[in-house]
Amino acid sequence: MAVITTDILIEGIRRDDVLDWLARPENHRRMLDGAFDGLTEKGPGAFELTLKTGPLPRTLSYTFDHLDNDHGGRRVHVKTAGRRLQGTLHYSLRTMKPTLNTLVTLHADYDTGGPLGGVIDATLLRKRLEAGYRTALENLQREIRLG
Repeated sequence: MAVITTDILIEGIRRDDVLDWLARPENHRRMLDGAFDGLTEKGPGAFELTLKTGPLPRTLSYTFDHLDNDHGGRRVHVKTAGRRLQGTLHYSLRTMKPTLNTLVTLHADYDTGGPLGGVIDATLLRKRLEAGYRTALENLQREIRLG
């Protein structure tokens, strides 16, 4: 299992407001738009993201799953699928000081498919996924301020 973790501090917006925004599947398009090399909406909260990682582009399926309010961190869960990309992703939210600030952590776990997959991940996939996820969080920060 490969793991990618990245985070962003959203200043001036409370955790519950960020959670409400992320809990709406239709907002994920605004967050993902421009983060990857292509985006196709398949339905509310369901997207196919194109990743150019070499001669053949890869497709990452991103599907909003559910909101988890059962613990102090607050999470929004997403399912991912694709060749060497099958897994889960979640957004964890924590209140920072002052209480108007929210730390959003994106945590992605995905199955690379064995030893060859590990090499492909290390040489082609990981850098592109990290950049895309980072841009998605930057888009979240910008879009949530726009309303």
